[in-house]
Amino acid sequence: TTHDKLKKFFFLLLICFSCELNESSDKNYVARVGDNYLNHSDLNNLIPSKISFTDSTSLANKIILEWATSELLIQSAQINLSENEKILIDKKSKKYRDNLILSEYKNKISKNNRDTIIFEYEIQDFFDKNSKNFKLYNEIVKGRYLKLNNSNFNINEIKRRFSRFNTIDKAFFDSISIQLLNYSFNDSTWVDKSLFFNKIPSLNDDEIRRIIKNNLFYMKEDSLALYLIKINKYKKANEYAPLDYIYGRIRELIANRKRINYLKKIEKELIDDAITKNIYEKID
Repeated sequence: TTHDKLKKFFFLLLICFSCELNESSDKNYVARVGDNYLNHSDLNNLIPSKISFTDSTSLANKIILEWATSELLIQSAQINLSENEKILIDKKSKKYRDNLILSEYKNKISKNNRDTIIFEYEIQDFFDKNSKNFKLYNEIVKGRYLKLNNSNFNINEIKRRFSRFNTIDKAFFDSISIQLLNYSFNDSTWVDKSLFFNKIPSLNDDEIRRIIKNNLFYMKEDSLALYLIKINKYKKANEYAPLDYIYGRIRELIANRKRINYLKKIEKELIDDAITKNIYEKID
């Protein structure tokens, strides 16, 4: 608020990190180290508006001390580092900056470029040719579950609709979702078996094996809740992964390959154009 800002401002006027403030300078900064200054506005921007005056005072002191310590260390480094060490730092800084610029530019020119567009047939073709290279490390399932209070008066209808689960039933569960303690109805997506069954802690390993082996509709009740589970599909570890499970990975692989090829093409065109225009030459 404006009131909080004013409180901070008047406080900051009182904390003077330098003993040599003059009439004009104390309106502009709260601390000085040599010729470097920490301005009121910079400090104020680092302090949240919705904190108490005491907290803002403590935070301001901490920020000023950290800033001063950093500035003093930098000044000490400037004195104690050799010229060769400083030159090496400058070279590293330039290389780091250049790499950032190049990375940003490459991302920009390759994003949404025609040469980097991925088509569905490419993903299918890649999968057909490389499916044996994608084996599952864990068991995966497609299924749904819900957890509800076992005193729910509508429990028989919920069981019937959960087992059938047609379009009308899905709309029904949308309408009563606030009554459900927990649920997952996205049964067309593969998920790790452990992640799926961790949501149903009262099931033991034998029950889980029986459910997934037989694609069962299963009910489990404990003292607190009733769980309904339906497994539609199941894949064992070391089986080949289905396409819809690794779709994202394949898409990313193709995207990276296209991006690399496109950037190589751009780099070659740049060199060829520079040679033609006599901008670039290689001296043997």
